[in-house]
Amino acid sequence: MNGPSFSISGRPIDYQQDVIANGEPFWPDLNLGEFQKLRTLPANLPADTAGLAVLAAIAEVNATCASVVSYWAGKGHARAADVPGAKMNDETQLTAQYKKAVYARAKADLLGEFATIGRRESHPGQESDETRAILLAEAAMVMRNMLRLPRVGVHLI
Repeated sequence: MNGPSFSISGRPIDYQQDVIANGEPFWPDLNLGEFQKLRTLPANLPADTAGLAVLAAIAEVNATCASVVSYWAGKGHARAADVPGAKMNDETQLTAQYKKAVYARAKADLLGEFATIGRRESHPGQESDETRAILLAEAAMVMRNMLRLPRVGVHLI
């Protein structure tokens, strides 16, 4: 993460640099500060609250994407970082997709917390049902891509 970030007041934001160890060795460990910064979480949201949301999202994404692990392991790739594809620095397209899915789901889970810490006044609608639906849809589309499924599907009811 490049340089410090600053809040609206001009004060630097102190992101937590805690590593969140992934229970599935195929997927990368995550960094709480990266989540806080990339998803522009309120600076006064407790790190433990954000960390728990990421842990819950990891469990959901790992369960949904279990067949992704099997597919790539069957092709001889023990880690997502080893899967061929586009790459930027140490980030591969698969690890980037994984992070995007986890972080979107985690932020969707945290939206209810924003109102309790005064976020509503500075960013109205940030915790709305529509915002939550958009974040969950973002995660779902990324996971569908990881699962090699089309963007949309039709199912019989």
